[in-house]
Amino acid sequence: MATELAGVRRAIGDPHGRSATLHIIGVGRRRAEAGIAAVAAESPAGILAIGFCGGADPGLRTGDLHVADEFHSTDCPQPVPADPGLTARVRAWAARSQTRLAGGASVTVGSVAGADVKSALHTTAGALSVNMEDYWAARAAAGYGIPFASVRAVLDAAGDEIPAYLGASGDGIIDVLRGLAAHPGSIPSLVRLSRKAQIARNRLAHCVSGLLEVTPAPSARAAPSAP
Repeated sequence: MATELAGVRRAIGDPHGRSATLHIIGVGRRRAEAGIAAVAAESPAGILAIGFCGGADPGLRTGDLHVADEFHSTDCPQPVPADPGLTARVRAWAARSQTRLAGGASVTVGSVAGADVKSALHTTAGALSVNMEDYWAARAAAGYGIPFASVRAVLDAAGDEIPAYLGASGDGIIDVLRGLAAHPGSIPSLVRLSRKAQIARNRLAHCVSGLLEVTPAPSARAAPSAP
C-alpha cells in the first residue's frame, strides 16, 4: 500500500537509475496477481516484495524484519519457495547493519488475522508472520520465471489485535472512516497502530535504502513492490 511505501519513497527518492522501480500492488490475492503481472512486463531481474506483516512468532516485535524462506497459504496446500539469492542478499545486509531479521515461513491469509489465528498458524504451520499477498505474488512471479523474495516489517506483534475493517479498506480513507463510524471503540487501537506503523515504515525504509546501496546496476536490477 502507499502507506507502507511512504517511508521508502522519502528515504530513497526516485529509485530510477538506482537499479529499481517501485510498484504499489494493493491488498489481497487479486491485486497481488495483477500487480506482479504489471511488474513482470518490465522484465525485472528479480522482485522483492516489501510491506507490513503480522507477527505470529511471539519472539517478534513491532519493527522486526522477516524475510521468508517459504510462502504458505491458508487456501492452498503447496508452498512456494523464496529465491535463495535474493533472500541471501537481504540477510547479508541485515548482518552488516546489525538489524533484527528473522527467517522461516510466512502464511498468506484472506483477512486480517487476530491473535488467536496468528497463534494457531505459528503452532500448526510454523508461521513466523502472516500477510495477505506474498503467497499469491510468489506463485505469480514463479509463473513468469522471475526470482521472488519478500521482506516484511512486523506491524502487529503476535498478541496484538488490529481492527478487522482495515484489511478491506487498504489505503482508502473513506472506508477507514466508515469503519471508525461503525466501530468507534476502535479509535484507541487505531492510534496505537499508527505509532507502530511509523516504526515499521522506518525499518522498511532503512532496509530498502541499504539494499539499493549495495545493488549493482544494471545487470542485477531488482524491482521492489509493496502491497
